[in-house]
Amino acid sequence: MPGGYKGYIHALREICEHVVSEGPSRTDLVGWIQSHFNLSGGSAIWRERFLHKAGILESSANQIKLSEHASRWYLASDDGILIGLLHSRLQFLGEMLSELCEGPRSLEELRQAAKKYDLNWDTDNQGHRRRGWLESAKLVEPDGKDRLAITDAGRDLLSMLTVHRPALDEEHSDRQPPATPPPTEATTPPAPAATPDQQSIPVPPSPGEALADEIRSASIDSKNPDRLEIAVRDAFEFLGFDAEKLGGSGKTDVLIKALLGKDDSYTVTIDAKTVGSGSLGDGQVDWVTLEDHRKQHNADYSMLVGPNPSGKRLMDRAVDKAVAVLSTEQLADLCIQHAIAPLGLHEYQALFGTGGSVDMMPLARAAQELARLRELTAELLAMLSEQTSETGPLTARDLWLLLRNRSSDKAGSQREIQQVLDTLASPLVGAIQGMDETGYVLATAPRVIQQRLQHLGEQLAQ
Repeated sequence: MPGGYKGYIHALREICEHVVSEGPSRTDLVGWIQSHFNLSGGSAIWRERFLHKAGILESSANQIKLSEHASRWYLASDDGILIGLLHSRLQFLGEMLSELCEGPRSLEELRQAAKKYDLNWDTDNQGHRRRGWLESAKLVEPDGKDRLAITDAGRDLLSMLTVHRPALDEEHSDRQPPATPPPTEATTPPAPAATPDQQSIPVPPSPGEALADEIRSASIDSKNPDRLEIAVRDAFEFLGFDAEKLGGSGKTDVLIKALLGKDDSYTVTIDAKTVGSGSLGDGQVDWVTLEDHRKQHNADYSMLVGPNPSGKRLMDRAVDKAVAVLSTEQLADLCIQHAIAPLGLHEYQALFGTGGSVDMMPLARAAQELARLRELTAELLAMLSEQTSETGPLTARDLWLLLRNRSSDKAGSQREIQQVLDTLASPLVGAIQGMDETGYVLATAPRVIQQRLQHLGEQLAQ
């Protein structure tokens, strides 16, 4: 969450205030998070998605609302309720407090302790995120020696949580969790403790989130520069490019190709720079070599990828040499965004067209538009399901008028609705049946539509 370790809960409260007052759709909420906290599109999408996974936000009729437990926290301003909810959804949150009861620990020591819970994290990123929730709730605090210590409030809350104890589980696999003490009248309880089957359910990262974590970690692993080259290759392959790691003397680090046919395909040479300090400057870039790589591979574009590229001289040289500069954080955001709103290679061409710092806004807008179209499609199907049993078939105009009555800012245009209906009525999708002039009705249950699209995706992946 934005705001640093002490600001996680404050930022969440701002988001919840917006949800309560505006009742936004998921697309609207992502846009608000992006603009309010000055984030990239990918970062905003990732945060909104996490809040759903964590059980803080729920979707109902294309509208975001607070979950029951999140509402209790929001109204009572008792952070114990929020941490109890997160503990029931995420591994090693309450357990992190339990580990700190034994004494202050560094994040690296906590990462090693997490292995007891079958969490083999390669970096401290997961520990940083958990620290943000616990520190902003004043349950842990830094001890001045690069370690975290549990507070009295942390010990009090821990006594109310059911935590996983791996050492006991190895000896007693059928052990029941320790009973959670009943709350006193003066205490507002956290979210109910999870059952043994629910407790500490891991939320596996999506492929985009896993790639993003690897890119961030590899970008500062200066002892292993090949690691970032591999991560960059994997990232662009995930985005839909044909990607190859080359490296070595006289070769570009990564070569990517957008295979769009004879006249529209394009090729990009990418130089990936790992910097232990976490900031790439002009002195670490060989501009002549980047130009040679582009000529050697007869590429259309050249790109530089590294952590926090900064400095006027670096950007001026990049513009002069027509080299697009993409930070590793931006590439990580693209992976997160693509996992939720996959764009096409024509749209990703905007990354490379000009030298200097890459403008991410066109891609963020394209991703938000794709998400909006998905929401519109779901709403149209829901309306057909609700209305046609009484009204009979509905045309694009009928649906447009109904949408305008419900929410004028989300109705789109009649032409856009007709395009969606044409897609849904195609033999391949078969979600609806009818004609433009007479209207449409549902052709099958939503679960069957999902199965058809899933089978289509599996066939295309072969």
